[in-house]
Amino acid sequence: MLLAHGTNAAFIARGPAWVEEVVGFLARFEDDLAATSELEWTEVLDDDELAEVVGPGGESRAGWYNEAGKPLRRVWAVKVDTHARARELAGLLAGELDTWVEVRRCMPGAQRP
Repeated sequence: MLLAHGTNAAFIARGPAWVEEVVGFLARFEDDLAATSELEWTEVLDDDELAEVVGPGGESRAGWYNEAGKPLRRVWAVKVDTHARARELAGLLAGELDTWVEVRRCMPGAQRP
């Protein structure tokens, strides 16, 4: 999995030209992954301002879990042959989004009901 973190405000602050460039890049990036059968699925998460954390006892608070860090913005589940390929894809995203991209291994059978 490739995970991009960041705040809504930080992305908006970069201006409409940057946002348009990134949206175009992401469309091409995902099309390319789909064409090579490497893209399993992707999700864009709602605004960080609307996030809510619920604890074991039902207590809740507004915000994301790791308040000191950046919230999760987008997730790509990719199926690649090597860890090096996952890092290559993460590097493409990180370079275009100008942010760190987290790489996590999905455990086998994790999507089974």
